[in-house]
Order: sequence, then C-alpha cells, then structure tokens
Amino acid sequence: PPTPIAPPELLAVGATYLWIKPNANSIIGDGPIILKEVEYRTTTGTWAETHIVDSPNYKLWHLDPDVEYEIRVLLTRPGEGGTGPPGPPLTTRTKCAGKDVSPAALLFF
Repeated sequence: PPTPIAPPELLAVGATYLWIKPNANSIIGDGPIILKEVEYRTTTGTWAETHIVDSPNYKLWHLDPDVEYEIRVLLTRPGEGGTGPPGPPLTTRTKCAGKDVSPAALLFF
C-alpha cells in the first residue's frame, strides 16, 4: 500500500485554521492513489479526526488558538489492504487569538 514519504506542507496559519498541502505525490508503495485522508490531533491527544481530501490543498478549521497540532496523511490504492500506514507528521501551532479590528469594532474606541 502507498505511504507518503514527506509530511504535509504548511501553507498558511491562522488562529483557528491551518492550510496544508498533503504531499501525496511522493510515496513509497503501490498506486494508483484513489483516496487521500488527513488525520490530525493536538500533540497531547489521540488521532481522532480524519478528513477526506479531494483537492491539492486542504484547510483544517475549527481549531483552537495557540495550540500545537500534528497532521499526517493516509493514502489508499484499490484492492484489499489498500490503505497504507500514515506518513510522517507535520507539527505546527495555530496563531494566538487576536482582537477584532474590523471597522465596526473601531467605533467603540
């Protein structure tokens, strides 16, 4: 089964989201790849969330501000036993939550 060689690539960081590129083209094992999945967790948690990825980049959102996350990719090929082990994880942190600086918020200062 296919396994990513490299961790996902971090493209952008916000307080409640992370944009990543799964890096599913550099693999060991057999293809063709028919399914890409992203797993993530806080660095102190268990792998609980899995999302199917159907585009070159993926946005993980509804994350907590200023928390460290690990993100890894699983790849699947056709046939029995088609899902390989997860690739190496990306470890990154969301930004701290900022104050609202929208024009409406400035009216109160």
